[in-house]
Amino acid sequence: MSEATGEEAKTIHRLLEIGKIDDDKLANIDADFTPIDADIIVIDEMSMVDIFLMNYITKAIYLGTKLVLVGDSNQLPSVGAGNVLKDIIESNTVHAVNLDKIFRQAAKSDIIVNAHRVNNGEMFLDKKERQESNNDFFYINETSTEKILNQIVSLSTGRLEKYGDYDFSKDIQILTPTKKGSLGTKELNKILQENINPKDDNKKEKNYGDMVFREGDRVMQIKNNYDIFWDRTVDDKYENGTGIFNGEFGRIEKIDEIEKQIKIEFDDGKVAWYMYSELEQIELAYAITIHKSQGSEFNVVIIALPQAAPMLLTKNLLYTGITRAKKLLIVLGSSKTISFMINNQESKKRNTGLKYKLINILK
Repeated sequence: MSEATGEEAKTIHRLLEIGKIDDDKLANIDADFTPIDADIIVIDEMSMVDIFLMNYITKAIYLGTKLVLVGDSNQLPSVGAGNVLKDIIESNTVHAVNLDKIFRQAAKSDIIVNAHRVNNGEMFLDKKERQESNNDFFYINETSTEKILNQIVSLSTGRLEKYGDYDFSKDIQILTPTKKGSLGTKELNKILQENINPKDDNKKEKNYGDMVFREGDRVMQIKNNYDIFWDRTVDDKYENGTGIFNGEFGRIEKIDEIEKQIKIEFDDGKVAWYMYSELEQIELAYAITIHKSQGSEFNVVIIALPQAAPMLLTKNLLYTGITRAKKLLIVLGSSKTISFMINNQESKKRNTGLKYKLINILK
C-alpha cells in the first residue's frame, strides 16, 4: 500500500497498538482513547478482519470520518470469528462496488482468468482455450508426493531461469494448505533449505527447537514486536524506528555466536538484531501456508496441493493462493484434488449475526 500510494501504511494492529508482545491484554480502546485523526481511512484486505477487530476499528474513528473497505469476500475468511466483509456486502446497507470485469490487458493473464474461473466453480483453462496468453500460469497434474517434491525443488533451483531473472530469496514463494505431512511447511522448509541454502562451513547456524537457522535463510516474522529496534539500509527518507510485524519477510544476514544474536534484513530494507531468546518470533519461510500468505503478493508462486483433510481443501483457499502471484504461477497437484477444491465451499459456512443486525438496525 505504501508503494501504491506514496503514503505510510500500517497494519490495523499497529495503528491501534493491539497485541503488544509484552502485554497480556488488548489495548483499552473503550477508555481514554483518542480517535484516529483522519478524514478518510482505507482498509485493505478486509476479508481478513474479524468481528472483534472491526469493533475496535469502528470505536477508534471520529464520527464523520469516511471509512473505505477494500477486499475480496471470495478469499479466505478471517481466522477469528465472523465473516465481516461478506456480511456487510450482503446486508445491502452500505454502498458497495463489485469489480468483476476482466479488461483486455488483464485477459491476457492466465493467472487472472483462472482465478475468475475457480471463483465461478470452473476448472483451469486448458491449452486449447488459451489465446494471446502471457504464459504466466502452469498446472502440473501430479499425484505422487515424491514427484511433486522433486518438481518443487527443480522449480526453485534454476528451472525457471528462461521465464525471468528470479531469485528465490526475493521473488519465489512456495505455498501449501498445511503445516503437516510431506508437503506441509515443516518438511518443505527442511528440504528447500537443504537445496537452496545448504550447510556450509562458512555459514554459521543456530539450532532452535526442531529448526535450524542458517546464515542466508529466508525467514518470516510471525508475531507483532513493537519493541525491537531497526535501522533502514535501502531508503534514506525513512528514519530509524522500532517494530517488526507479523507477516514481514527477511533474510538472515549474520549469526553472532559471541553476542548470541541474529541479524535479519527484511525485504523493505529494515535491519534488526534478534537475541537468541527472541527466536520464537521467526520461522523459516521457503514455504508458508496459504493462510499465512493472505495479504501478501509474490512475483512467482508455486502452490503444492497434497491430499489433505476436506476442511483444508476449499475453493476460497485455492482462489486465495492463485491471487498471491503477480508474474508467474505454477500449481502442482492431482486433477482430482483441484476439482474437489473448486467444488468445496465448506469454509464459507459461518453462523454470524452481523448481516441480520445491519439490516434491522439500518432499515
